[in-house]
Amino acid sequence: MLELAATGERTLELSFAGDTYNTAVYLRRNSDAEVGYFTGLGEDEHSSAMRAAWREESIVDRSRTIRGRLPGLYMIRTGDDGERSFTYWRDASAARTLFQGAGWTDALDGDLVHLSGITLQLTTRQSRSELLTRLAELRAQGTLVSFDTNFRPAGWSSSEEAAEAFAAIRGVTDILLASIDDETALHGRDSPEAHIRRLAASTPGEVVLRCGADGAYVADEGTVIHVRAKRVAHVVDTTAAGDSFAGAYLAARLAGDPPSRAAQAGNTLAGSVIQHRGAIVPRSA
Repeated sequence: MLELAATGERTLELSFAGDTYNTAVYLRRNSDAEVGYFTGLGEDEHSSAMRAAWREESIVDRSRTIRGRLPGLYMIRTGDDGERSFTYWRDASAARTLFQGAGWTDALDGDLVHLSGITLQLTTRQSRSELLTRLAELRAQGTLVSFDTNFRPAGWSSSEEAAEAFAAIRGVTDILLASIDDETALHGRDSPEAHIRRLAASTPGEVVLRCGADGAYVADEGTVIHVRAKRVAHVVDTTAAGDSFAGAYLAARLAGDPPSRAAQAGNTLAGSVIQHRGAIVPRSA
C-alpha cells in the first residue's frame, strides 16, 4: 500500500508498506531465498514506483495489473510512546478488486506461502473458500503455509466474522504467527500460555504468540517455550514490529533453525525496528 506518515502537523511523507510486504522485505533481507510478492496494482505512477521499490529490495514482482484501479492508501500517526494509529482508504483498491474475484488463487505457489488477516479482509466468503482449497492443495504438495493474524477490526463486519475466517485458515497453516493483542481482542483476556495452547489445539503446525516487550511464546509438538526479549530503552515507532518479527522468524525457519531460535531472531529484529521511524528501516540499521 501507499503509506503517508505524519512528519508534522500538516506534512506527510510517502513510502510503501503494509503487513505482508513488510514481512517480505525483512524475510528477503535475512535470507538468500527468492521472495516474491503477489497483489493487485494499477497502471498509475505510484504502482510503477511501488514495483521499483520491490526491485530495490530484490523482491520478485508477481503482481497483477487491474485496469482502472489504484493502490490502497493509509495514513499513520505515531504517539510519543511509539504507538501508532491508522486511517485507511482502500475500499476500491486494486488489491481488493483482485482478491474479491475468482481464479487468482491459481497464482499461489512456492516453498512457502505467507498471508495475513489483512489479506483475508480483502476477500469475500467465496474467494476465501477458493483460497482454503488452494492452500490445502499446496500443502499436499509440500508447500508450507504461514499465517499472521494481524487483526484490524475496521476491516471486518464483526469480530465474529474475523474469528471464523481465522479459525478456517488455521486448519491449513504450518506456521501460525499470532499476537497477544489480537487474541485478547478476539477471545478476551487470558494468560499467554492459555491463548497459545488454545491456538495450538486447532493448528496442525507450530504456533508463535508475540507478546511485545515480553518476547514470544512458541508451541511446537505439545511443548510451550517462552522466548524472552531484551528490553528496548527508547521505543520510537512500533510500526512493523510484528511484521519484522515474522520476516526474521520465517528466514530462520527456512534456514533450518528450530522454532525457539527463530523466535529469538524475531525478537532481536523487532527490537531494532522499533527504534526507528517507519515500517521499513534503513539497511544500515
